[in-house]
Amino acid sequence: MAGQWTISRDRPHGEAETDLRATIGPEARSRRLRLRQLGRMRSPFVTVGKQPAGAAARRESSRLRGWWAVPLLAAMTAVAVLLALATYRFADRAVAVGQQAAKRVGGPLVIPAPRVAAGFPRRFGVISDPAALAIVSEFRQRFRAAGAALVSEARRDASPRAGGNPAAGSRIAASWTSGLYGEPGHLDPQTFRPSWIMYLGLDTTGILGRPSGTIASLMTRLLGPYSLVGPWPVAAGHRGGSANCMVAWLGQTSVSVCGWATDHTIGALVSPVRDTSVRELATLMIKMRFDLQRG
Repeated sequence: MAGQWTISRDRPHGEAETDLRATIGPEARSRRLRLRQLGRMRSPFVTVGKQPAGAAARRESSRLRGWWAVPLLAAMTAVAVLLALATYRFADRAVAVGQQAAKRVGGPLVIPAPRVAAGFPRRFGVISDPAALAIVSEFRQRFRAAGAALVSEARRDASPRAGGNPAAGSRIAASWTSGLYGEPGHLDPQTFRPSWIMYLGLDTTGILGRPSGTIASLMTRLLGPYSLVGPWPVAAGHRGGSANCMVAWLGQTSVSVCGWATDHTIGALVSPVRDTSVRELATLMIKMRFDLQRG
């Protein structure tokens, strides 16, 4: 039994029953048209006059980033400036603390000179080598004259600093010390005798002045009229004060000389250049001061 959708090929074209293509064709076309229109509404890429959603979001994000960039850069610059100022103040304070510490640790000299300084044993007895004796004798003479001049200047300047007390300068006392130290394992290439370092020191109960000026005055007097090289500043070490080194001519021998000064002490080391270079003596001076001067 045939329904209304039954197709009969033996019926002539144009009879009352509806042909299949005629029946479903308009509906299918209408459905496809509606689906196509619906697809155009949902697709952002075929809508005329409207920007894609992704592009709009990226443009908005870029606008926000541009708005935040300027204040963020300003904040970072301010932080960098504050860090630089804090670093400068910290460094300046560290230098000031270091200078104050240097004044505190620069104590009196050890008198008499210790038996061992920086591991070097002190040598006692008469100096038998004529060349070494000439160096030591001239070194003592120049150091004594330089120390006496510095003490005299300190006594002269003490009265105004003491508020006009005439007796203030006379109360400044001076103590002298010395020691000859050998360098174990080092031989003089000229005499084949053990190398040595001569030490002289002066300790006062008054103020000699600024260490930088005091050491400059001491080294100038030690240098003598026939100077070779110097003086120039070197590291003073943890005992504080100021230090200089130079090459001088003592007893017809080229010698290395290094000295230091605090507000109330001076000290100097000397050794032939052929035994101890200036650079070596500058390093040894820092080490020897741990034993030659109290902290």
